[in-house]
Amino acid sequence: MKNMDDAVSASIREIGLDRSETRQRQIFLELTETDCALLQHARVLLTDYQDRLVELFHAYILEFPTVGSLLRNPAVRKRLKCAHMAYFDSLLSGSYDDAYIKNRLRIGIVHQRIGLEAKWYIGAYRKYLAELMSVLWQLLKDDPEKCLHTYDAVLKVVCMDMTLTLDTYFQMDRREILQVKNFAEQIIASMPSGMMIVDTSLKIQSINRVMRDMFGLADSGIPPGTPLSSVIPSRQLCDSLQQATGARKHQRDLVITLPGEEGPRYFECHISATLIETENILLLMAQDITERMRSQEELRRFRMALDSSIDAVYLIDHERMRFIDVNETAAATVGYCYEELLQLGPQDLKPDAGELARIKRRFDEIVCSDSKTGMIQTVHQRKDGSRLPVEVYLRAVQSEGRQLLVAVARDITPRLQAEAELRESEERFRVAFNQAAVGLAHISPEGKWLMANRKLSEIVGYSQQEMLALRYQALTHPDDLAADLEFGRRMLAREVHEQSWETRYRHRDGHYIWVNLTSSLVRDTAGEPKYFSLVIEDISRRKQVEIALHHLSNHDALTGLPNRTLLLDRLSQAIAYANRLGVEVAVMLIDLDRFKNINDSLGHDVGDHIIMEVGRRLLRNMRDGDTVARWGGDEFVMLLGDVTRENTVANLAQKVLESLSQPMMIQGHEIYPAGSIGISLYPKDGLNSNTLLKNADTAMYRAKEAGRNIFQFYANEMNARALDRLKLDGGLRRALAREEFILHYQPQMDIASGEIVGMEALVRWQPPGQTMIFPGDFISIAEETGLIVPIGEWVLRTACRQYQAWQAAGLFKRTRMAVNLSARQFKQQNIVKMIEGVLQETGCDPSCLELEITESVVMENPEIAVTILLQLSEMGVSLAIDDFGTGYSSLSYLKRFPIDALKIDQSFVRDITTDSDDAAIAKAVIALAHSMKLKVIAEGVETVEQLDFLRKQQCDQMQGYYLSRPVSAEQFEKLLPMRRQVRRA
Repeated sequence: MKNMDDAVSASIREIGLDRSETRQRQIFLELTETDCALLQHARVLLTDYQDRLVELFHAYILEFPTVGSLLRNPAVRKRLKCAHMAYFDSLLSGSYDDAYIKNRLRIGIVHQRIGLEAKWYIGAYRKYLAELMSVLWQLLKDDPEKCLHTYDAVLKVVCMDMTLTLDTYFQMDRREILQVKNFAEQIIASMPSGMMIVDTSLKIQSINRVMRDMFGLADSGIPPGTPLSSVIPSRQLCDSLQQATGARKHQRDLVITLPGEEGPRYFECHISATLIETENILLLMAQDITERMRSQEELRRFRMALDSSIDAVYLIDHERMRFIDVNETAAATVGYCYEELLQLGPQDLKPDAGELARIKRRFDEIVCSDSKTGMIQTVHQRKDGSRLPVEVYLRAVQSEGRQLLVAVARDITPRLQAEAELRESEERFRVAFNQAAVGLAHISPEGKWLMANRKLSEIVGYSQQEMLALRYQALTHPDDLAADLEFGRRMLAREVHEQSWETRYRHRDGHYIWVNLTSSLVRDTAGEPKYFSLVIEDISRRKQVEIALHHLSNHDALTGLPNRTLLLDRLSQAIAYANRLGVEVAVMLIDLDRFKNINDSLGHDVGDHIIMEVGRRLLRNMRDGDTVARWGGDEFVMLLGDVTRENTVANLAQKVLESLSQPMMIQGHEIYPAGSIGISLYPKDGLNSNTLLKNADTAMYRAKEAGRNIFQFYANEMNARALDRLKLDGGLRRALAREEFILHYQPQMDIASGEIVGMEALVRWQPPGQTMIFPGDFISIAEETGLIVPIGEWVLRTACRQYQAWQAAGLFKRTRMAVNLSARQFKQQNIVKMIEGVLQETGCDPSCLELEITESVVMENPEIAVTILLQLSEMGVSLAIDDFGTGYSSLSYLKRFPIDALKIDQSFVRDITTDSDDAAIAKAVIALAHSMKLKVIAEGVETVEQLDFLRKQQCDQMQGYYLSRPVSAEQFEKLLPMRRQVRRA
């Protein structure tokens, strides 16, 4: 009874028949309280009929043989009948609580256990309901509607009960299927082989644990329907499975190979095709045979290696003294085939009298020894009777209860020949060692000379015996010893195998010799160092040449001073040193003033002597540890390291200038040289060599601009000015092509009459979209770059064309156009032809043109200047000396120049009313010019007081802001009315 109660409780849990589920089923069947009341009333009415109805139900079941065979036992029939009577009584009770449900499930379980199928008792129900309907109709025929409602209520309860009975059957079936499934899975899981069920589309339906482990799958398995190829990526396996399906071949075996982390993996697969419930499936059994395959492969490789061995290998049965296995080398060595050797023993390979006894005695010694090994050197006789010397290594082993010996025989003919050749080679080596043209030696790792040949003895002056008594350290220069020992340490540490370097050895008489040393370390078979092998070559002569060449490559050939290369190297070292110690480095760049004039006038030989003397004077002023170098041409650099105060540098620079300014007697010429010095300091003026030298060069040019024969420290604004000049230089080169130059004209007035008697053409630079640039900002750059020549020609041509245009318009009659000639222009060999060509091209009358040349230009080379000025004067052009009084003029030359006018520089005119010196100079110039019958033009007149002073001194003409600023051609044309105003004033 307890088992039945447990089964009922288990069914309720598995079906999920809690009160909520039971109530849901009653609601779905529309079983109401009214139905329950009708059923209770019917139960009372049927009291006398219930036994007959149950009897009919039971008898109907037993009518069928299939059911009757299940109820042969009378006791079982009796219990079943009692259960039916109790059930049909409760069917109409109107109460369908948990007890009713359990009782109904109990009947279903009984039916299932005795094997009564659902179709039989459902048919019996139908019999019972039919009889019940007939009885109810008789009992309630007076109230047909109530009869129908009562019967409908019975149907509802019966449907509920039949559902419960079917649920019981279904649940019991599921439980049995699950048990069978679990049993089958346990069987499959316990199988030693991997197993997988695959459908005809090669999708996995089931897989056991062994198969999962074999292919590294998760313990949770893989979902049904997974493609086989995603689990076992073998095309060969998939093809075989498809063939097994298509050809209906139920069995198929194959071995597949898959890649693995430690090499290929091998699997032996068995495929079986079968049919389950009309569906073809494939059973795949697999075993991992990787180890077996690897063992077979290793055995095959071992045998291959054994047969490929250069040594003959024999396996000998000690008791029988017979070969039981040999390798191919053994057969080839002695000339027997494999089968023939297995019929022989070791004594047959040396058939001398008493050989068998000697071999057995030796074998017994090896078997009884602790190491079980031994070696003999003997001679084997081949099948053809020839003999070969061999060395045989023996090892005793136990195998399958037998005492075996492994014999490895090596042909030592080559070794014996090599030993003989080695003895000959050693003799040849001794001869070659002593006769070598270079020094050869062996030195122990501790530094002891082990061997030394004759050449090395000649190099160092010691005999071979004396060398063997010395140590390496005794012959090596103390300065080179540390480096030599370091090379030896690196070879001992295996960092290098061979090393070549230059070092110095002490000769027996005390002087040192430069040698090129090549060393390699020789080790013994265990890898331990034996000795250093040295090759020593005397390179003393070559080193002398190298030192001379090195000096030439780093020093100036003329002065012997360090050259540019050596200076840059020392400057880099000085910067590094200063950076560590926090001090300064000074770079002084010295350029001789007007050295080109000396070279051109006195010749390069005199110039070279001056350069050499300057170098000597600079060396005399140099501090210890500093460097004087020739930078190139007439430029020198002094490098001062460890500078702590700028005043020290300034004092030294002044000393250098004073030293340079002392007169020199060179080839009968007394010469007074001078120089300009530019100074830059590390780190203030630059952090590297190039920057320091560039900034020193900038400062040097500033010194030249400031009057020469002085020194200048570098300042940042110099560099900014240099950049501005660089930009101007680039712009100037494009300005002519882009027609960016224009001319302004400043009138010149006759002081006595107030008439405008001329105008000076002044160039201006007007870059597009920028402010106008005046001559003071770009003329000096144009002079330096040579651009002043094409610019000057453009100015002359443009001024002449404008003058012709004014003449054609009837303006400014009896006037002259003044144009400046630059120093660079005046030095051009074709200057006269250029001016003549411009006048012809423009049609300008030469008498209307006045050329202004500065005093310093004509006095730079007076003889040439006279020639050029005469040619221009003969052409009809007027000539004027510009900026008179600012340079040096020789009156003897001045009177020879065919000039027409002197122009007083505006620096003297500016203060003539307030500065007595300037007034005296102006008076003297006017008087000088008039005495030479030259007219005088005063520049820079800005006030009426200045004009009155010049009028009193009878100055001829003036120009300046008082009259007019330089203006454009259009504005200049409006000056006629002003001319009359000035005259009245």
